[in-house]
Amino acid sequence: DPALTVMFHLDSGEQILAWTTTPWTLPANLALAVGAEIEYAVMEQADAQGEPRRYILAAARLGAYEKELDGAVRVGTLSGADLVGRKYTPLFPYLADTPNAFHVLAADFVSTDDGTGVVHMAPGFGEDDQIACNAVGIPTLCPMDEHGRYTSEIADWVGMHVFDANSEVIAALKRRGAVVRHDSYNHSYPHCWR
Repeated sequence: DPALTVMFHLDSGEQILAWTTTPWTLPANLALAVGAEIEYAVMEQADAQGEPRRYILAAARLGAYEKELDGAVRVGTLSGADLVGRKYTPLFPYLADTPNAFHVLAADFVSTDDGTGVVHMAPGFGEDDQIACNAVGIPTLCPMDEHGRYTSEIADWVGMHVFDANSEVIAALKRRGAVVRHDSYNHSYPHCWR
């Protein structure tokens, strides 16, 4: 499956990095989750125009992003609890008027085993996401029909099967400069031989 690390722009000015192996769920993103006790690094790196840009990811995951953070300097440390409640700009406009959405929340399932230590949340597409989001008043929205195709809420890809949309979603995010890393991830899914 495609694996994507993307930047979400926090209202406080930093870019918080989140990792997903389901890019097709990003148009339905409604929150980001961190581990309250996890240590997060604030890294500063010059962008293409030479302007300083700050990135936030779990300190334990810095080594995994060595290439992407080449030349970056650590300028701060935050706990996950420090990040809870911070608001961010949605990657896509589709669900932008969703009540209580687009902020960082704490979840006990967030780890530093892979990714960035920040989990993108689409409550219509995952049980953990749904439970964590509903607990803070974010509704469950599922802009996909019974055939696995985007519904009218996802206007740019309405009627497209969500798995076919992976490449379209990734291309749109790359055009906006929101993609930090794009690679692959091997999932081990249970399956029936029948």
